[in-house]
Amino acid sequence: MLGHLVAAFRAMFTTRGSRVAVALLIVVTAAIPAAEMLVLRLFSSLIIDGPETFSKDTGAVIVKIGIFFLAFGLTRAAHHLVRLGRVRVFRGGFEASSRTRSPSQESWEWALAFELSGVLVGLVQTVMFSALFLLIDWLTGVLNVLVCVIVLAILSTIYRRQLKLQQGYVEMGSRPGTVAISERVGGRIRDAEFGAIVATGAMVVVLVCMLLRTLSGEISSADAIVLFLALRLLSGQLGTVSAGVMRFARASARRGSP
Repeated sequence: MLGHLVAAFRAMFTTRGSRVAVALLIVVTAAIPAAEMLVLRLFSSLIIDGPETFSKDTGAVIVKIGIFFLAFGLTRAAHHLVRLGRVRVFRGGFEASSRTRSPSQESWEWALAFELSGVLVGLVQTVMFSALFLLIDWLTGVLNVLVCVIVLAILSTIYRRQLKLQQGYVEMGSRPGTVAISERVGGRIRDAEFGAIVATGAMVVVLVCMLLRTLSGEISSADAIVLFLALRLLSGQLGTVSAGVMRFARASARRGSP
């Protein structure tokens, strides 16, 4: 799966400049949620420790509040700017390739670009959240890394099967007697949802470990809040990756058809 994603990235964006621009867009997009977790850590610290600190050092608390709102504003602004600039970056990459494409191929290429970027963002975010877990609590972080590797291995297996199915659908077309459209779409959705279920179940294992570590005093309350929300985001992101790679398989198969 990863090899196919990289190959598709290199095939779609053929110039060095377009690859750097798209890669930078993906990294920045993926970094924003991780940065928001750090903002949340500051907020949690203010809520838990703020009342006691405020009575002793009001100025320090006010400074922290100012830093919190500044960081919150910057992360939200970055979120919206990246989403607004995504289409421009893709258009520039396609124009730089100078390839001739039919309208059908161009439509599927745009679909492929959005699915590819979404999946790559999800994978980079998985790496960033895993690094955050390791930074906060090494034991929970190591377990999370192992769980993520297993989930991605399962998603890769499902993806390869779905890609073969989609390529077969392209070859058979929509002639009478072929697989019904409802079955094609339904099968893709079932595979995507199965991957999401696997991700959710795997994250429960990490959640149990984190909860036990918190109750034993190994993880502070502020850090536990951050880890819980980050774990929830990571689970959802892996579910999004599952759906994204199944759509990517469809777009990838269709892109080569006239």
